[in-house]
Amino acid sequence: MKRSKFMKKKALIFLSGKLNLKADYYRKIKYSEYDIYCADGGANHAYNLGTIPKLILGDLDSISVEVRSHYKNLEVKFEKFPVSKDFTDGELILKKVTTKYNNVLVLGGLGGRTDHFLTNLNLLEKYQNITYEDENEIIFWVKKDMKIQNKKGKTISFIPLTPIDKLTLEGFTYTLDRVDVLRSSSLCMSNIIEQESVRIKYDNGSVIGIIQK
Repeated sequence: MKRSKFMKKKALIFLSGKLNLKADYYRKIKYSEYDIYCADGGANHAYNLGTIPKLILGDLDSISVEVRSHYKNLEVKFEKFPVSKDFTDGELILKKVTTKYNNVLVLGGLGGRTDHFLTNLNLLEKYQNITYEDENEIIFWVKKDMKIQNKKGKTISFIPLTPIDKLTLEGFTYTLDRVDVLRSSSLCMSNIIEQESVRIKYDNGSVIGIIQK
């Protein structure tokens, strides 16, 4: 789908995974700069952080009675889906939001059940404009030719979901020049970003990037 030049730049999605809301990271986010959306129990996080979503979507079996009542009183839009469906609540909200925004920050996608966590990582391949974050990590889809800026000194790992053909890493402590990387390889773990702007390139494959904050 072709993206409109008038598309809003940023959205924030709360999923229902665990969040350490005592961490300073969540208090420092400028929520007013985002349009906020919630997948089911993610609305509990939005409520605890004092934000007002545009939409709460899902089977609504995880949102608390207090939170549901609060947002109903504020006339927040709800979309209810059956419990039995072909998508998680998280993917339902991603399908709706990612076509409308260039950049989508997702909170609550990394903690909690392992099956949900791994599914969320796999969804990066389908929804490549999303970034998962918590107070410790940034997880994103690595495009075939991309730059990372303003992360000098940070530890970064590249996780191959498939074999990677001709991977090149420029500006890192451990550089590569068109190296084939197997899916089962740990070659790209715990690298260091050495420059203000670094570059990743590869010919074919699927790769996730993880930056330690």
